[in-house]
Amino acid sequence: MLALAGSAAVATAFGMARYGYGLLLPDIKDDLALTATTLGAVGTLAYVTYVGTASVVGRLVARVGQRATVVAGGLLAVAGTTVIAVAHGPAVLALGVATAGASAGLVQPPFADAVDRLPATVRARTLSTISCGTGWGVAIAAPIAIAAGDAWRSAFLGFAVCATASTLLAASVLSRGTQAPVDPPRDGPPGPRRGRAAAPMLAAALLVGLGSAPFWTFAVDAARTAGLDQTAGRALLGVAGVTSLLAGGAADLISRLGATSTFVLGALVEAAAIATIGVAPDHFVAVMVAAAAFGVAYNTIVNVTVLWGTRLYSDQPSAGSAAAVRAQAIGLLCGPLLGGVVADAIGLTATLLGGAAVVATAALFAPRRDVVHDAVGPRT
Repeated sequence: MLALAGSAAVATAFGMARYGYGLLLPDIKDDLALTATTLGAVGTLAYVTYVGTASVVGRLVARVGQRATVVAGGLLAVAGTTVIAVAHGPAVLALGVATAGASAGLVQPPFADAVDRLPATVRARTLSTISCGTGWGVAIAAPIAIAAGDAWRSAFLGFAVCATASTLLAASVLSRGTQAPVDPPRDGPPGPRRGRAAAPMLAAALLVGLGSAPFWTFAVDAARTAGLDQTAGRALLGVAGVTSLLAGGAADLISRLGATSTFVLGALVEAAAIATIGVAPDHFVAVMVAAAAFGVAYNTIVNVTVLWGTRLYSDQPSAGSAAAVRAQAIGLLCGPLLGGVVADAIGLTATLLGGAAVVATAALFAPRRDVVHDAVGPRT
């Protein structure tokens, strides 16, 4: 039940509340008559609030407990998607997107502490399953969006309903034995030694966030602009969501290949996928194959960085997960705005190719195998 509740909470906060904006961006743009720069700026607000909540989530868990923190994130997802659904101008849209984005920073890290109470043999797999909740969210959000057609507001109301259900489930599962400890673990800046050890992880997460943002924000718009119809454009993210579920096996893949090879392979595959959508957005098969590759590669990388963070912060796993999430969020923060400016200046192709190059660069900061292998533990 813990894996189910965590996956559901992550699914609605990430896959719907945060990434739903990119999924429905073409219809929002047409209905509200907004430019790419404005849309990019609005998308950036989601990452500003995401960074903000990810920066305080460790302290919040230590102070009020895992359950209250996750529920707060779920309520922000409900509120944000509802506000987006009633927006008729950029100001209200920005408020809704910002509120929805804040939810993502709160829901995932608390589950790292909850998972730490499980037997060592299942911790990594459970945490990987929870991290893959983003894929479930996108996989469910895409059909909702396709069924809604041009009625993008109805789609966001559907997201709000899903967020309500997942929040109730999380509150039920985390109701016992998940409050703040009497002596909360330290949640301040790590000591010099741990700070040096964490630097590659933070750099890798930052670059992955920066390079992936153009895909989440502009891939659907690129496909639609190139001539693919509405259903095909939305199916793009749906395919990415479905294949991302394969990243639930990241712990086993690390055990077989090592963290270095797993991370490098994931980064290169993701970079190739983003570049493919940039250069061939009008080729349906190429776009769908690229979306499938992106889904599994992106979420595998995210899983590696989260496991890496929990290993570096073994005294408080939620702080390590939050550090990885926060670094990625800072990259995601800059991506939509920079991507929107580049798109207005020289086109969406350049935006996506730039994102691919940044993700490929993240491979230079891949973890050593022993850093993550100890967190994964023996295979069963």
